Amino acid sequence: MSNIRNRVRADIMAYNMGIPKISSDIPPGTNILISGDLFSGKDVFSKKFVTEGLSDGEACIYISTNESAEKILDDLTGLNLENLSIIDCVSSRFGATVELPFSEQIRYVESPVDLTMMMVATNEFMDLYTNNRNIRKIRIVLDSISTLLMYSSLRTIFKFLHVLTTRVKTVGAVCLVLMEEGAHDEIEIKTIQQLMHGLISLNGGDLTIKGFTNLQMKYKIEDGDIII
Repeated sequence: MSNIRNRVRADIMAYNMGIPKISSDIPPGTNILISGDLFSGKDVFSKKFVTEGLSDGEACIYISTNESAEKILDDLTGLNLENLSIIDCVSSRFGATVELPFSEQIRYVESPVDLTMMMVATNEFMDLYTNNRNIRKIRIVLDSISTLLMYSSLRTIFKFLHVLTTRVKTVGAVCLVLMEEGAHDEIEIKTIQQLMHGLISLNGGDLTIKGFTNLQMKYKIEDGDIII
């Protein structure tokens, strides 16, 4: 894993994880790989991470290759979504793009293959928040790297992630990258981990965090929430 200590933006406060009983703050500029199987609750974890940011007035960018913008907005009902942006790589494939509230904050990408458009949209939203709205703290979720690896080579995905994670470090954002446990060989896992400052593993009720902090505890998913 990469070392974050020499890259921390001193002018930006640390980020709160958003999970009760996990008190460790995340340094700005941190990229985190979160792995777990389909039923581990990593999607719930990422939504809690976004919810915490929106509740604190931070900006959130959700890059989705697995869920539509409509589904994400539905999951976040009740929150102030003014500073939420979604890059939807799902709906266009099925002709399901619809006019939604906050549509100006949604970008539809034709396919998970189109990494260039994903990065263009991400940069557009980051510039919007940092330059136009003067928001210093930005959270990014990439759900998921596993889907991207189904469509593009490891070399191509590594280049894309290198650009994304470098931008995260530059602006002092925090990025969660979701990975499906058991779907990748050792070479793929180690290659992706090179760009990360932290690892979160959700496995059989055990939550383990390494890198920016070191924690291990039991957890369960209950009524769409993470219980520690």
